[in-house]
Amino acid sequence: MNTLEWKSIVLQKMGLIEPMTVNEICRKHNGVQAQFQTYATEGFKTRLSSEDFASDWSQNLVRQWSIRGTVHAYLKEEIPLYLYEGRNYCKPNLHQASWDGILSAEEKNYYAQLILHSFKSGNKKREDLKMICREDGLSLEKEKTLFNAWGGIFFSLVAQGLIYQEYGQRVFGLLENYTPMAKEAAELEIARRYFSGFGPVSLRDARYYFKENNSVIETWMKKLDLTSIEVDGKTRFYSGELHDPVAIPRVLFIAGFDALLLSLEKRDNPFFDPRFIRNIYTMTGILKPTIMLDGQLVATWRKEKGVTYIKPFSQMKATDKKIILQTAEEKHPKIAFE
Repeated sequence: MNTLEWKSIVLQKMGLIEPMTVNEICRKHNGVQAQFQTYATEGFKTRLSSEDFASDWSQNLVRQWSIRGTVHAYLKEEIPLYLYEGRNYCKPNLHQASWDGILSAEEKNYYAQLILHSFKSGNKKREDLKMICREDGLSLEKEKTLFNAWGGIFFSLVAQGLIYQEYGQRVFGLLENYTPMAKEAAELEIARRYFSGFGPVSLRDARYYFKENNSVIETWMKKLDLTSIEVDGKTRFYSGELHDPVAIPRVLFIAGFDALLLSLEKRDNPFFDPRFIRNIYTMTGILKPTIMLDGQLVATWRKEKGVTYIKPFSQMKATDKKIILQTAEEKHPKIAFE
């Protein structure tokens, strides 16, 4: 197999050529991961049909932490899969003091119980829960720690399997009948989805995606009985069947933190020239939205006040700019090149 054929197969599997449903994205791709919810939503948008995205597509999704420790959107019914027993991310910490030492473990547990009790009357917005705690005497200083977006009480309660957050909302609810999956079964299923949904991928790709060492990943690979294939001299692995190669769309708008970037090792990703790695992956850990032209990432994009700004990695031909403008007209009516 050559690299162009591989690109076509991978783009099909990733839902970037033909639309997928929300359930397919979640069950085939381990949901959508991103540092910011706007990027996660864009990740769904680029894979859903226009009709599906215009519907209530996120109603069965939750916004949790998992796998890479980033924001992760997946099906509520699959919480036991991703918050499995013995995981090495999103670990329960209600028994510990806050990271900054402002709240003791006893105080954390006190407010945890107060919050959990409030859910008896239904799901609650973040601000409503803040008000409940304030009325119980929570000081402003402690509130900042308790309701910290990344390491506060919501993280602790999610990690404990006690609550969930509705996707797209700052609304939380009581998680009932949560029983985490066994570690081996969950890890194998998550790994199977990776090799099936994104493969053929290399061992280095898998190590980058899971942030695990080779021995752990090789153990999963043996148990999954993967198929190997040579792609221009490089050994890659996959599970299940491969699509037949098809024509790659001339232009694709790719979300920030997209699976196209997260699932492939950044220094060895065939979709872009490594000279432009810092145009995409910033030193602060941000993975920018990108534009693919004829199978190669050639620019980043951002939206501001209704205008889509495009910043090419290098000098771009006028004909290529015209192709991007024509292709993007429906979803990005106002475009400016930087």
